[in-house]
Formats: sequence, C-alpha cells, structure tokens
Amino acid sequence: MAAGTITIAPLTNSQKLFLQRLLVAHVLTDANAKQLYQSVKEGFANVTPEEDENDGEEEEGGFQRNNIDHGYMGNNFEHCLGIINASLVPAFNLEVGTVSLPPPYDMDEDDQQQQQQMSSSQSPGGRKRAHLIKYHAIVNRSNDGNAQMHAFPLSRGGPHEMAYFRMALEKIVERGVELLEEESNNNADGNGVGCPGSLSRMELINLRTEMDGNHRDKLTIRQTECALEVLEEEGWLARVAPPAEDDSDDDDDKTEDEDDDDEEGSGRARRKRKKRPSSRSSTPSSRGNRRKSLKGTFYGVGPRSFIELGEFLQNAGLPGDRMPQSILHGL
Repeated sequence: MAAGTITIAPLTNSQKLFLQRLLVAHVLTDANAKQLYQSVKEGFANVTPEEDENDGEEEEGGFQRNNIDHGYMGNNFEHCLGIINASLVPAFNLEVGTVSLPPPYDMDEDDQQQQQQMSSSQSPGGRKRAHLIKYHAIVNRSNDGNAQMHAFPLSRGGPHEMAYFRMALEKIVERGVELLEEESNNNADGNGVGCPGSLSRMELINLRTEMDGNHRDKLTIRQTECALEVLEEEGWLARVAPPAEDDSDDDDDKTEDEDDDDEEGSGRARRKRKKRPSSRSSTPSSRGNRRKSLKGTFYGVGPRSFIELGEFLQNAGLPGDRMPQSILHGL
C-alpha cells in the first residue's frame, strides 16, 4: 500500500439503500430513522451472501473481501451510522450528522394543550425545553464559507433564493435573541436549546422586499413561496408553535380607546379605568398567566440548519450555549 493511501470500505447494498433514503428524506427524527433502519434490514433478511468475483485475491489498496453480505447493516443502528460515516467522510467529506433538539411542533394538538405547554415548558418562541430528541441528516463537514454560500439545497433554486434563505435565518435568529434578552430582563429561566425566534409565513414572504443589491426585486411572491416550501421540506426551516402574545397590549389599547371615546364622561370614570393593573408592571409569573398564542403558521430554525450551519447561526448572533449537542458516529 502506498504511503498516505486511504482505504475506503465499500458499503453493502442495504447500507446504500438506507443512505439513499436518508438523503431523500433530508432529515429524520431518531424514531423515524430507526424505523427506516429496521425496514431496510428486514427487506434484506433473506438475502444470502454472494461470492466475490475476486475471491481470495487481494484488491488494490490491500482490502480483501471473500463474501459480500449485502444484508449486513452493522450490529445495531448506531453501528450502522458509524460504518456509513467511515466511507462517506474520506470519500466525499460528508457524514451522517446528529443533534438533540426539541421534538417537532404538533399542529394537531388542541389549543388548550398548546397553551399549557406555552406557560409551563416552552420558551417565548414556542419550543419545548425539557424533552429533546435526536435528528439525523447527511451534511457537508466543511461548514466553511463556500459550503454556507451554497447551503440552500437548491437544485431548485439559485443565488437569489440562497440570499433569501440567509436573510430568513438571520431574521429568525435576531427575533430569538430579542426573546432571550426579554427572558433575561424578566429573570425568567433562560435554559433551553435551539433558537426561540420565529417568523410568520407572511413575514417570511415579505422578506423578499428587504433584499438589496443584486437580489433586489428578483423574487416574486410565488418564487418566495416555492423557496419557503423547499426550506421546510428539506429541514432548513421548521414549523413551530405560534409565539405568545401578552394580553396587556389589548387591555391597554382598549383603555386608551375608551378614554378617547369618553370625553364627555366623568373624570371619575376615566380615572377608574386608568387604575386597572397592567401586566407590563406585573411579575414574570403573572405575565405568563396572561399570555395567549398568536394565530397562523410560524417558522423557526430547522434541525438541518443546526446540524450543518452551526457556525453561521452563531455568527448571526445565536449564543453558543443555545446550540444543540452534536453526536458523533464512528467505528
């Protein structure tokens, strides 16, 4: 074997199939990835090892295989990921990346349950703190400027969509930092993982009007909607629970309107209304009891962005202690 030569073990057919389906799915939760692993393994259960055409001969690089068991997927799920990475990393500088984040937002949960979660175990951005699950995706290990520039997975897009994606991430992180600062000012528990920021679908679509330079006025509403669909489909953005809104805003607005409309009323009545307590001056705990969910579809940073674009997110302002734990898979 020549000095410096790296031997890359070929993957079995079952390992290749698992890898292909993970690539097509873009990102999978741990439960779905293990279900896929089990499905592929069962599909190859009756496949018998085939004789290598070069049985007994040493192949180039010193690697030798006598029998090829194309149903072999490692000793378990984690071992399989390690085997795949052992081939992907030296060959393509890609790997199966894994992070721990809150579970996906369940849009089917009823409003009451969402509200209970909002007040007890979620950050202002609507993401659960306590329970974390793993997400898996095939990612570019480089994570350099060139990789970030082409991070929008866009065989279906171009430079304008890439610029739009970067702006969307920056705006979501900016919103998240504001919420974290609000938590800090209210002495709230700021422990959590991920970015609490989110933008509504309308806000994201309207971001196209803020693009400047060569990207100014280059995306139509329909093109922006298509880009947003791809970003969600491929795990770069994710739907999140609608953020909480303080009821005090409505109360204070109502008080001001009533005062304006009651010019002919007594000063006593007007003073009585002004004495109504405002949640802006209440304690953080009482504020939490007066929060309600906004309506509509909201998007936050998706798991694939955390896996592949961690450096970009931190450069955009997301604190390092909010970054999810990365899990390595090796032999």
